[in-house]
Amino acid sequence: MNIINYSICLLITYLLILTGCNPTKVWDEECIVLLQEAEQLESKHTKLNVSIDSLWDTTSKTLAMAIPEDFPPTDREIFLNSRNADHMRMFMSFKELSAETQSLVDAAGKYDAMLATEIKTLQIQKEDFEKRKTQFLRKVDEQNKEAYQQYAEQFREVSAGQSN
Repeated sequence: MNIINYSICLLITYLLILTGCNPTKVWDEECIVLLQEAEQLESKHTKLNVSIDSLWDTTSKTLAMAIPEDFPPTDREIFLNSRNADHMRMFMSFKELSAETQSLVDAAGKYDAMLATEIKTLQIQKEDFEKRKTQFLRKVDEQNKEAYQQYAEQFREVSAGQSN
């Protein structure tokens, strides 16, 4: 995906040089590509967060039904609120859970680790995007302060909409 967006940016830059046209049109197109990417990245981030919440909400509900009544109350509370399989496994009482319940925690931990890896990858993509956005705005600012203000405002609006 990053190679495609990079290629698009190069193509737009090439078209600007080749045609000698007004840079505003090319900037508009480049800005649209960047704004779409910002929205895609944020959407993916939101979906990953929803997946993590759903995973642990479901796991906690299942644990609440599976933990025996005579289980230590403090450990029970920690297990239901921890949202961290490694944390749960470090308690001695974890071994008192049925094999099925232990497997549930283990599976949730593996899926959570996979989602965490996806979030780390997404963070790298966001950092790359921010560099490209900054380069774009810097390039525009060098040639047209008014256009820079307009594009910077568009990015602020997208960012504000994502944080709401």
